[in-house]
Amino acid sequence: MSNYKSTSGQALTQGLFYEWNNQEAPFTMRDTGLEATYTSRKGNTYTSLPYLYRNSNSEYDCAIELLGSWEHWKKLCGLDWFLTGSIMNAQFTGLNDWRAEKELSEESKAKQVLMEAIEAGDIQAAKFIYDKKTKTTTTKAGRPEKKVPTKTKGTVLTLAKNLANK
Repeated sequence: MSNYKSTSGQALTQGLFYEWNNQEAPFTMRDTGLEATYTSRKGNTYTSLPYLYRNSNSEYDCAIELLGSWEHWKKLCGLDWFLTGSIMNAQFTGLNDWRAEKELSEESKAKQVLMEAIEAGDIQAAKFIYDKKTKTTTTKAGRPEKKVPTKTKGTVLTLAKNLANK
């Protein structure tokens, strides 16, 4: 696995992605669906990060497989554009969307396993599915509590006094 660092040793962020006008980038933020790669108009091929994330066992596995470092992944996770997918006036799916999709995928796989267990005659699995569908959130009877806004303690003068005392 190559080391995705700059010449100064800093972990690359924008330099990893084609969307930041980097023709030499290894990855793209474009969701290619069932394809692992995206090919640009110029014929360059980039690895689709949403595809790889979707097909990894966990976020940790994805980070290690792609970047070789959890620390590098955490650095990317701290960037707003990576989380939201908003890059240079273009909107892609970001990590927040990938996480939501992965959660839905895992829930779907778990439900499939339960449905197969039900078909095999597992009563506990059937009860679990039934209980999950019939549970609803209950609200307290009566009038809802009136929320009282908290009073802010302080004005510009008290803040200035506090700063002067320090």
